[in-house]
Amino acid sequence: MEQQKSNLMTTSENIIGNAVATQQHLAKIEASLFEVVKMPLVVQNHPDMPDFFKAPKDAFGHYKSNGGQCIGKVGKDSTAMQPKEFFDNILSTVHEFGADLDLNTLKFKEWCGSSKIEFSIKMFPLSFKNDKGLDDITNLSVTFSTSYDGSKSNVISLYTERLVCTNGMVANKLQGTLKGRNTIGGKAKILSYASELAQIINGASEFKEKMIALDKIKLNASQIEAYKKSLFGYNKASLLASEGNQTKKYNILERFEESIGIEFERTGQTAFGLLQATTHYTNHVANNSKKVSNEEYIRFNQGFKTNAKAQELLFALVD
Repeated sequence: MEQQKSNLMTTSENIIGNAVATQQHLAKIEASLFEVVKMPLVVQNHPDMPDFFKAPKDAFGHYKSNGGQCIGKVGKDSTAMQPKEFFDNILSTVHEFGADLDLNTLKFKEWCGSSKIEFSIKMFPLSFKNDKGLDDITNLSVTFSTSYDGSKSNVISLYTERLVCTNGMVANKLQGTLKGRNTIGGKAKILSYASELAQIINGASEFKEKMIALDKIKLNASQIEAYKKSLFGYNKASLLASEGNQTKKYNILERFEESIGIEFERTGQTAFGLLQATTHYTNHVANNSKKVSNEEYIRFNQGFKTNAKAQELLFALVD
C-alpha cells in the first residue's frame, strides 16, 4: 500500500512538473514575440524630384514596434495578424482539438528579415524500412505561418525533415489557408483552427503511405531522364539537341546527378529515392544565394517550388 501511494505521488509530481515546464516554455516563447505596427511610407521629397520618386498616397509599411527596418510594404486596408494573436489562436486550437501534440516542442522562428513568421509543433515521426533495408525516419511538424509583406496568407502545413540527411520539405497538398484576423468591438476574437489541424494530422498518415508506395516503385534510366526533363524543363538529351550556350543547365544537371548518386546508394533506385535526391539537391546544393538561408530557400523560394513539382510528378505514380 505504501509503495502504491509512493508511485501515485511520483506520477502526480511528474504531471505537475511537466505542466510547469510547459508553461515556462510557452511563457518564454510569448516573451520573444514582437508587435507589428502599420505606418505610412514616407519619402523625403525634394522640389526638383520627379513625381515617380514621391511616396504613393496609400502606401504603408509594417514595422516592429521596437524599431528597425520595414518588414513589409502593404496597402491601406491590410491588417496584420499579430504574432501574439497567432500564438493564442494556436494554443486554443491544440487545446480544443485535443491532439497528441507536445507543446514543449513548440518553436517560433522569424524568416526573411522578419517579414514572415512560423510556429511549429512536432508530430509523430514517419518510419519504415526502405528498399536498401535502412530504417528511414522522417520527423514531421505541423507549422503555422504568416507574412507581413503580403506574400503569404495565414497558412497551416506539414513540414518533413528526413533524419539521415536533414532534407527538409513542405508536404505537397497538405497546406491550408487559415481564417484571418477577426475583430469584434475592437478586440481580437480568438479563432480555432481545429478542422484544419485535423486535416493535416490525417494527411500525415496518408503521406506516410505514399512514401512507402514510392519506395516500392523501381525506376529505370529512361524514367529518370524523363523525370529530369519534367522537373527542370530539360535533360542532357534535350540540351544536346538545342543551340546556344547551355553551360549553366549542364552544371545544374551534373549537381543533381550527384544528389541522385548519394540518395540511390542509401535509399535505392526507386521513386522514393528520386524524391529524396531532389530534396537533397534543394536542401544542400541548389541555393547559391549568400543572403537566403537553405531553410528559407526550401520554405519560400525556388527550393519550395522544386520540391512541390517533384512531389506532383512522383505522387502521380501512386495516386
